[in-house]
Amino acid sequence: MFRYKTIHGNKLYSRKFASQETENDIKTKVLNIMTAEGMPAAQPRKMA
Repeated sequence: MFRYKTIHGNKLYSRKFASQETENDIKTKVLNIMTAEGMPAAQPRKMA
């Protein structure tokens, strides 16, 4: 929640509840994409 509110703010801009759900879904997907981009790529280690 901290990262979500830091990036997107404390409030939703849509007035209707259905629109708020859509807005929240979009913001969550954007946050997940940003998090995925920052994750290191795991590679198997060679045993020496």
